[in-house]
Amino acid sequence: MASAAAELRPLIERLDARAPGGRAFGIRFWDASELPPSPTREDDAPALVLRDPDALVRIVRAPGELGLARAWVSGELDVDGDLERAMALTEDWRHAPLRTADALVALRAIRRLGVLRRPEPEPPASEARLTGRRHSSARDAEAISHHYDVSNAFYRRMLGPTMVYSCAYFASLDDTLEEAQTRKLDLVCRKLELQPDERLLDIGCGWGSLLIHAATAYGVRGVGVTVSQQQAALARERIAQAGLTGRVEVRLQDYREVSDGPYDKISSIGMFEHVGRANLPVYFSGARQLLRPEGLFLNHGIVRTAPVSTGLGPFSERYVFPDGELHTQGVVLSALEDAGLEVLDDESLRPHYAETLRRWAANHDAHREAAIAEIGAERERVWRLHNVGAALGFERGSISVHQVLTMPLEVGARRPVRVRRYEPKGRRLSVAEPSEKPAAQLR
Repeated sequence: MASAAAELRPLIERLDARAPGGRAFGIRFWDASELPPSPTREDDAPALVLRDPDALVRIVRAPGELGLARAWVSGELDVDGDLERAMALTEDWRHAPLRTADALVALRAIRRLGVLRRPEPEPPASEARLTGRRHSSARDAEAISHHYDVSNAFYRRMLGPTMVYSCAYFASLDDTLEEAQTRKLDLVCRKLELQPDERLLDIGCGWGSLLIHAATAYGVRGVGVTVSQQQAALARERIAQAGLTGRVEVRLQDYREVSDGPYDKISSIGMFEHVGRANLPVYFSGARQLLRPEGLFLNHGIVRTAPVSTGLGPFSERYVFPDGELHTQGVVLSALEDAGLEVLDDESLRPHYAETLRRWAANHDAHREAAIAEIGAERERVWRLHNVGAALGFERGSISVHQVLTMPLEVGARRPVRVRRYEPKGRRLSVAEPSEKPAAQLR
């Protein structure tokens, strides 16, 4: 029987011919046969490694991203070389157009390799299997638990001491992740114009980092809500350690259940991606109803940059953010205005998130063995792929992240003119800031 490389070469060469510049990476198979990169590409190119025939079975039985995701998570598909570089190099090739004749060539190859005779492997155990009505309170809690109730120790190693799970704000690429995350927390507080003893509601409060900073540095009284049991437990511990018990409270509560307004200020950082398009009116109207007439609401969240499906793609939906949905910023702004909220300020932090994810990826790689011991080999591979893939998404502009500051619109009300500039403390990063990674420059 011919090698896997020999059998698949005719199909691979068809795709090579349609990919810009050919194939910039090698492909290595379970029988040690391989297909080197196109002759014009780099000698040190990374290689895509199919460690087991089941990788090909998954790709054939679930074409597209889902089969690839299952093969990666199970460890049947791997990369020899830098993962981020490999993902960047494979993107154009993976999206090379398929033609009808390709199917015949592919079918001939997989028959000779015996792929069609092999049963499809079970999906990896870490694949989400949610039940109930999409974006109901119960199912949302299940989705959040899948993502966040993994291990607080794991998140602490990956996110660093601030335990902030959203993009940082870098004044310079020389900033540590902790410095940049603290700057972002302070930027949010400055945009909200927090004052001593004001009531702050943080929707989706995570491990309590914003509440602790706002209470310590600005003297607010804070309430945070989350539906993650592990987040709530650790947030309460951190609040107690900071000496803020009685001043800051964290509730295990769905955002739809909060009814003890009014609040002076409301924040939501990296949470509304879990809300869903159908619930945006409920989400934003609820925030408005909880605000004082001249209160401020800041929403920080990931958005799409093109009006395509709101889904995150099979990998993220099955393994990272079950039921997560992204919208364009235009949809978000319209939903805010429909809820009676006036947009005061809108800032894109897209390049900052690409850099943040690379810092998380570096932290993860530095503690990979500990991560495997803590959350298992499958989930460790999920996070390794997610951080790198998301960094590329932000860098290349397929996704972005925006902070939008709003307040209730009262038509006819006269309000004093307020000039708002929300530069964070410290030097602002220039577009021309030098870096060893030009693609990661911030602006």
